[in-house]
Amino acid sequence: MKMIKLKHIQSLVLIVTLMICTIPISAQEEPKSDKEQEIKSQRIAFFTDKIGLTPDEAQVFWPIYNAYWDRKNSIIADRKEKMTYFAENFEIMSNEEMIKYADQYIHYEMELAELLDQYHIKFKEILPIDKVMKIYLADYEFKTYLLKKIRESGKDKKKD
Repeated sequence: MKMIKLKHIQSLVLIVTLMICTIPISAQEEPKSDKEQEIKSQRIAFFTDKIGLTPDEAQVFWPIYNAYWDRKNSIIADRKEKMTYFAENFEIMSNEEMIKYADQYIHYEMELAELLDQYHIKFKEILPIDKVMKIYLADYEFKTYLLKKIRESGKDKKKD
């Protein structure tokens, strides 16, 4: 298994953590499923444009990417649940329990890295390497775009 540079993993973890922490704060009247659908539609358009997917490539890419995204979100949701519990209860936890939660956190990070490694191989099988790299760039840029949108929507609400 190829090793992913720790610095890149840390950057991805930071961005994802910021998104997870920020998105619930910015919840609006719109139902979550509508918001999710809107974000998914924006992501598809954003990625297709940034990566430069042809219609044939898009047809093969999206089912694979969506499977990756679903698994990634599942891991992140599990991690969030555990870390929320820890944050609410750490003051009453034993040292052994804290070790368990610390080890579990590292396990989630390793799971995410392994998942990326597995899908990196799949992406290389269906796309040229320049487009594979554009996936990662689009992913980073889309997260930045979403964070900016969230911040702007918060500023708009303060003006009201």
